[in-house]
Amino acid sequence: METFEQARDTIYKELLSDDSEVRSEYVKLYDADAKRFSEAMARAIVAWRPLDSDAKDEKRGYVAALSYAAITLHVLSFKLFLSGHIVAAGNLFRQVVESIALALLCSGKNLGFLDRFVADKYSSNDAVRDVLRNWDKLGLKANAAEPMKNGQNFYHKYSHISRLTLANQISFSEPGIYVGAAFDKGKVEAYNKEVAGRVSLADAFESFIEGVKENVSKWDAP
Repeated sequence: METFEQARDTIYKELLSDDSEVRSEYVKLYDADAKRFSEAMARAIVAWRPLDSDAKDEKRGYVAALSYAAITLHVLSFKLFLSGHIVAAGNLFRQVVESIALALLCSGKNLGFLDRFVADKYSSNDAVRDVLRNWDKLGLKANAAEPMKNGQNFYHKYSHISRLTLANQISFSEPGIYVGAAFDKGKVEAYNKEVAGRVSLADAFESFIEGVKENVSKWDAP
């Protein structure tokens, strides 16, 4: 049985760990995916630059900021995943999907979502639902809806305590439980699905940014 001192030392080590050993296990499997992800998100950054530079007023600034938040949060979420912090990565992924949806809604001309958001009268919890309801008004391509729906379904798994949360604390490959970061050979199939979903969304990011830019370009039109 673990003593108090052993438990204390384990927790202290976890608090100060850079998770390099755990990360190396993920990199062995997902280095090619990480490179594809990086390329896709780099394209999104390049596409976003004009949105930021053309933000000539506060409202355009909000849309640019929401779009950039989606980019940076997606990168950080995948970093947490590759560091073995699966639940934390999943929780952050919720903000990724909501930021994408909110940026799209706020970019729509005369939809009212931006004014409500700026006035703190709109909950981002409803953003995915509302962007799917206003898909045609936002001029979005039909095939782009699938990554959004998949993202919505995915983040619900991590939004609240569940059996999935508990499972991430337990090793499926050997006896024991995890205190923090972990790579579990018994969960590789589940990891594969998560990586595929994150990379798929990364591939759609440039189109998402272009959609936001296209909508904002219509603001000054009669």
